[in-house]
Amino acid sequence: MKPLDIALDHTQAGFYVFPVRKDKGTLTPHGFKDATRDEGTIREWWAEWPHANIAIHPGRSGISVLDIDHGLEDKAALDAWMERNGIPRTYAVRSGSRPEYKVHLYFAGALPDVGSWELDGCSGQIKSLGGYVLAAGSQALHGEKHDKPGVPYEVMDGQLGVFAPVPEVIRTLRKPKAESSGNAKVPKTRWDLPVHEGEDRTGFLMEQCGQLRNLGCGFDAIFAHMAELNDDPEIVADPIDSERLGQTAKNSAKYLVPEPPPIAVVGKSKPAEKTATDWREHYHTRDETEHAPPPEFLIKGFLQRQAIVGIAGYIAQKKSLITLNVSYSLCSGEPLFGCFEVLRKPSRILYLCPEMALIGFANRIKKIGLLPYVGETFFYATMSIKDGVVKPPQLTPEEVEGAVIILDTAIRFVEGDENSSQHMKVLASQCFDLIRMGAEDVIVLAHSNKEMIKSAELTLDNAMRGSSELTAFLSSCWATRLQDPEHPYESPSLLKHVKPRDFEADPFEVVTDRETGRMTFVDGSRGAVVAKKTASNIDGKEDQAVQFIRDNPKLSLRKTAQALRELGIKRSDSWVGNKKHELFGTGVQVSVG
Repeated sequence: MKPLDIALDHTQAGFYVFPVRKDKGTLTPHGFKDATRDEGTIREWWAEWPHANIAIHPGRSGISVLDIDHGLEDKAALDAWMERNGIPRTYAVRSGSRPEYKVHLYFAGALPDVGSWELDGCSGQIKSLGGYVLAAGSQALHGEKHDKPGVPYEVMDGQLGVFAPVPEVIRTLRKPKAESSGNAKVPKTRWDLPVHEGEDRTGFLMEQCGQLRNLGCGFDAIFAHMAELNDDPEIVADPIDSERLGQTAKNSAKYLVPEPPPIAVVGKSKPAEKTATDWREHYHTRDETEHAPPPEFLIKGFLQRQAIVGIAGYIAQKKSLITLNVSYSLCSGEPLFGCFEVLRKPSRILYLCPEMALIGFANRIKKIGLLPYVGETFFYATMSIKDGVVKPPQLTPEEVEGAVIILDTAIRFVEGDENSSQHMKVLASQCFDLIRMGAEDVIVLAHSNKEMIKSAELTLDNAMRGSSELTAFLSSCWATRLQDPEHPYESPSLLKHVKPRDFEADPFEVVTDRETGRMTFVDGSRGAVVAKKTASNIDGKEDQAVQFIRDNPKLSLRKTAQALRELGIKRSDSWVGNKKHELFGTGVQVSVG
């Protein structure tokens, strides 16, 4: 298969790729930062470099690659090592280095790069957010000088694009603790000095210069320090030639410089003086603009990637059920509503729902088919959590990285008044922070005002109640409403894209399976409008009725319906039973609401 075809196959599986030389050196100006899934760009690259290898940027592709460099002899040794350490079978690729047995294990979910690791006799690196790996089918030179021919990287196990979630044992891998070397130039090392050819001299030199890069040093300083170590026979027994040493320093200088840690200050102190800077640094550059990718999707035409997305509807209009259908598709890879293609699966979904109790929510999860993913790629919290549902500021970077985070509903995460723009701005800031931390998406469910179910049109204005700040900070918003509110369990649901900032989509209808809660696209419904049968007979007291049930969960169906009638709210026993089942998992179940 030609390199171009391999690259295109990998983009179809969700990978971001770019071309590299046979010695693994990058061909594009910014290395893995240029990785893309754009077919036109990929064809241009491989037209210019038709024999280039295919490099993958794992972090942007939402995956992590466990690179096992040392410790294995054959496939049987790999299988035994994985079984001993609780590592699940997944897509695996053997590198082209021979006679060494080096393996790449692919896992769903991005991670910070660890650098070198050791576990149960094996060692290597984790490649994810800050590095790249060669795809199966690539053929690279190997050896420390990249002067030995290799064979094509080959698939050993699994299927391209089907990966096990990152197991906990890999999430917790850390760089081995360095020991004192006894040499002033090399304060700490894991190597036995002097380092000989065949003992990963390149890795040794790069590790020694890692601190320089962390301090912000560039190529010149890194190269000078490497040269000093390379020329000392007590440190490097077999020196690397100057050309290869320069390439090693160049590769080290490409690593991202980490943000400095915050400095704690006790007592009062003067604010730090701002250093003089070119005012142009406040703005994006032409280069950044030129290489900015087009809008991307997790679910094609429905769920934009790296966005804050609203799903809005009046109470009992199935917005939570819609969101669970979205969750199922993102976990399983099945098209949403049987219609919208899943282009990229997140590392995990975090569904935060303070409005429901465990029994009712778990019942929905099991019926819709999410149970196999719970604790793997689907995590949820309800009002039944002992210490309360975690709020966005309490989420850790490890939780957030590569995740889709669902807030059901917005009002439960607002500290204050939903009509206050000031209070809503706090929630907006928290959502933006989650995207900056690496979340794939934040989905915010929102209640609509009562005008929505009376109006003959679905608009952004009537889709959201409360402060307009909520509608302002959303990147995209879908509004939903039952087409026949008098028969909620049989009624199609209309979905309309009411905030098309970066993409447009036609409104459409879905119908709900009463047994499972799965929703299916209604053929021929593209361009659908609000049905003439609006909810003219709805008394506008739905919120009050639901709140009464929440406040009095132990009342029987008959007594609840009677109490509601005394409040002027006419609801049948069966309606109360369904609502109690929906909220708490108790009562008479007529259907999945």
